[in-house]
Amino acid sequence: MDAAAAALPATIADADFRLLVESVRDYAILLLDARGHITSWNLGAQLTKGYLAGEIIGRHFSVFYTPEDVDRGWPAQELEMALRDGRFEDEGWRLRKDGSRFWASVVITALFDGQGRHYGFGKVTRDMTAHRRVSKLESQERHLHQFLAVLGHELRNPLAPIANAVQIMGMQELSAPLRATRDILDRQVGHLSRLVDDLLDVGRIVSGKVHLRREPLDLREVVSDAVETVTPAIQARRHVLQVDVPDGPVRVDGDKVRLVQVLNNLLGNAAKFTPEGGRMKLLLNARDGVAQLCVSDNGPGIPAAEQEHVFKLFTQSSSSSDRHYGGLGVGLSMVHQLAELHGGSVSAFSTGEPGKGAEFVVELPLLDDEPA
Repeated sequence: MDAAAAALPATIADADFRLLVESVRDYAILLLDARGHITSWNLGAQLTKGYLAGEIIGRHFSVFYTPEDVDRGWPAQELEMALRDGRFEDEGWRLRKDGSRFWASVVITALFDGQGRHYGFGKVTRDMTAHRRVSKLESQERHLHQFLAVLGHELRNPLAPIANAVQIMGMQELSAPLRATRDILDRQVGHLSRLVDDLLDVGRIVSGKVHLRREPLDLREVVSDAVETVTPAIQARRHVLQVDVPDGPVRVDGDKVRLVQVLNNLLGNAAKFTPEGGRMKLLLNARDGVAQLCVSDNGPGIPAAEQEHVFKLFTQSSSSSDRHYGGLGVGLSMVHQLAELHGGSVSAFSTGEPGKGAEFVVELPLLDDEPA
């Protein structure tokens, strides 16, 4: 750094500033001479690009650029634009010492001495690979949800006339084989309608098109409505459901319809994945300013490796990978989104051991006037 530092004003070239620049880890900070040769190298540059100072000082900075960028003369153009405008900023692929590529945010500043003579450039580079990957994934997720919304609407259009046709068939005198065929159609249309509704709901929630109709409500009413809805599915699989709610109200500010939907999904999943004749429990309690809805079962549980992904869209446990249980794997994602829209959260707990099941806990803030 000596040659470049000598040309800097004393207030910049002092030891404290040198120490600061050289110890920065998150940014590659280096100086170039007027022709683009490297004259200084900090710790961030070493960590980002992989070169030790002795390996890189004196070499042309184009060594960091991809062959295609070098072939089109891009490094020289960057310096020209920085000299012309005083500063140049860009993002693009750069190379590390080992030849691997990383996505870099680059700022090049033209440097002048006290007499206005140009003597070099300051260059700051930051590795933005992880940020770019996240942005790309977010973009892909947005496109996916847009696709799901369109798909849901397109599927719903033909479903309506099919459902009407099945209803008309139900009004007719039919032979036994035709009645059996009608019953099959009726069940499958109902199943497909529920899948389409789930797709549309997920699309609306993620795109911010769901507007909660929030009002003060007693979660005991949510529990009652949800249990009433899922009781046929529980009875069909001969499960025993234990419901435990407090004697007094547990009041939250929420959308009753959506909270019933949350509980329906959790109870429905427990009923579906627990072997016939299983045990399920629904517990409502309130403590420390938080209301808790806990749904547990004695089913196969969730493998530890899958628990962190359980609320992601289209995720299903490996125990159901043969599609035996049906569904699209959107229910828990919907539960997660709706809980967050209410200012709450949902968590999953499981040892992953068959027979010990899983527990899902939804936490919602109590109304301010509720006791802790």
